[in-house]
Amino acid sequence: MLGWKFILSIVLLAALILIIVLQSLWIARYKKSQRQAQDLIKTLEMERAMLVRLRDQVEYKDIRQLLERRASLIGRLLVAGISGDSQQHESVLEEVGSLVAERETFMQDNLQLYERWQPAMIARLRECGLTDEELQICCLYAMGLNGKAIQQYTGDGRHYQNVGLIRKKLGLGEHDKNIDGYIKSLIK
Repeated sequence: MLGWKFILSIVLLAALILIIVLQSLWIARYKKSQRQAQDLIKTLEMERAMLVRLRDQVEYKDIRQLLERRASLIGRLLVAGISGDSQQHESVLEEVGSLVAERETFMQDNLQLYERWQPAMIARLRECGLTDEELQICCLYAMGLNGKAIQQYTGDGRHYQNVGLIRKKLGLGEHDKNIDGYIKSLIK
């Protein structure tokens, strides 16, 4: 018969192993989220720099104001992320939420931005016969959204059928590159 000290030792050893495994998983998850946050910060820094450059080149007051607002949001988000200021982070996220809440306006504004920032991309897409609504969807792909996120944002239950039509207009076959990769490849 096993002694109680031996059984207690086995239980403690099992608990210790479980703690080590859970700690390793937590550390791995933390490191992954930290890398993702650093990647996001780099992306936002590049986006902000692009928006500031673009703003300085834009003649139209409404587009310039739109660029200034977005560059300001990105700048404040970077400050909140770097400083760890959760109150400022929440404030920026609320403003982003209000910006994207007006879906039609946001999508029209995006198209106007891409017409100024990526005129060759928009011209190429227009040459293929895309409508403004289809161009707005392409701009969401260019921003980095995937089909599921776009469908959720637009609330369009026919999103995948519409993307099929866009793919057809672009001359992309069923087994060709994903539409988001194709759109991003047009960005200069």
